[in-house]
Amino acid sequence: MLARMVLIGISIFEIGLLYWLLCSTVLQKKYFGKKDWAIIGGNTLGLGTILGINRSLSFFSSSLFIIIFVITCICVLLVKKQNKLLQTVIITLYYSTVALLDFFFASVGMMILGQKFDGMVYTRANSWTECIIFISSRLIITGCIRMFAKQKYEEIYICEFQAILSIISIIMCLILRWYQIEVVKMIYENGERDARAVGASLAAVLLIVSFIGILCLKNKTLEKEKEILVMRDFMMTQKFKELESVIEKNRQLSHDLRNHLIALKNYEKEGNYEGINSYIEEIQHEFFEIKVRAWTGNQIADMIMEQKRALAEQEGIIFTIQAIPIAEWFFSDSETCSLLGNLLDNAVDACKRMDVDAKRWIFIKIEKQKQLLFIRIMNSIGEAPVMKKGKPISVKDDKKNHGYGLRSVERIVNRYDGVITYQMEEKFFQVNLSF
Repeated sequence: MLARMVLIGISIFEIGLLYWLLCSTVLQKKYFGKKDWAIIGGNTLGLGTILGINRSLSFFSSSLFIIIFVITCICVLLVKKQNKLLQTVIITLYYSTVALLDFFFASVGMMILGQKFDGMVYTRANSWTECIIFISSRLIITGCIRMFAKQKYEEIYICEFQAILSIISIIMCLILRWYQIEVVKMIYENGERDARAVGASLAAVLLIVSFIGILCLKNKTLEKEKEILVMRDFMMTQKFKELESVIEKNRQLSHDLRNHLIALKNYEKEGNYEGINSYIEEIQHEFFEIKVRAWTGNQIADMIMEQKRALAEQEGIIFTIQAIPIAEWFFSDSETCSLLGNLLDNAVDACKRMDVDAKRWIFIKIEKQKQLLFIRIMNSIGEAPVMKKGKPISVKDDKKNHGYGLRSVERIVNRYDGVITYQMEEKFFQVNLSF
């Protein structure tokens, strides 16, 4: 009876470990309400109890494995409806890994116990040996999840590895099914089968799959790092070109200034002070136009908007800014540059692709209502942007070096638990951000 209670406790702990993993990846517990905690608590206690009772009757049940998996997916979906595929992959990978570790330690127990294994572990055992096997697996899983949770990976980052994790989870399920059949054969069909060979092969398969998975994940990580470096290089090149434009503008102003001074000196020699006054009023707008205006009160945000406005107007694009002073601008300077710079660059590029005779315009609105910050960027379009999974994708020829700006924006949005949506109409495209 005591062993059965321990098995139930181990099973409840196992479900709890899964939710620890999910909260470290796709679930955000700081947004949980009472209903969410009730679902998680009920799922943990209910499934853990059922799983523990079943394990006192049978070491492993493929039918119950599927039932537990389906119920868990439904409960997680009730808590969070986004990224359903990633949630399913993580749950599948977790349950299959735990079960395979159970079979590995079971094969070790089979080598030690021999013919006694069936009665002491596999069927209606309720033994402390069975408890030790389950505890050993969960101690390893606990250590792995603890290490993973410390890394604090963002959900959008984990989504990049969704395809690889899906393949690994499918392979793990197939391996699990094969070894379950092999263990049953060893117990009931051929007691002379070598448990050492099964245990060694299972260990080898686990190591190989883990090694290949780590290599694939490492390769994907290197690709992401390369993408980030390319993105930074592209952004630096873009900023350098903009700086060159500003420098050229300053050169022109400096050159014109010398001519203006010559003209003013001539007026002075002639004593024509009215001419000096009218000449100054005539040229002063050229200098006042380059002044950075205060839109939000944040120096970097205002500078970026004013810079993009100047670039847009050089292309004949109407650029309208509607903003209010924001007391607390919680983005860092680099995040502000990336967020506004990339979105406004995309808007300018879209307008530049339109016919010169068409009405080209950009509208940006920044406002704050209570604790919510809203940023809206609208721009005219000549043709509808190409969308994939509800997101615009780059239409430039060099796709390898483009498309990173929007990814950078989405990373910042996710970092601050914001929401980004895209709206496409016949004559304009709109991006809405809320934090």
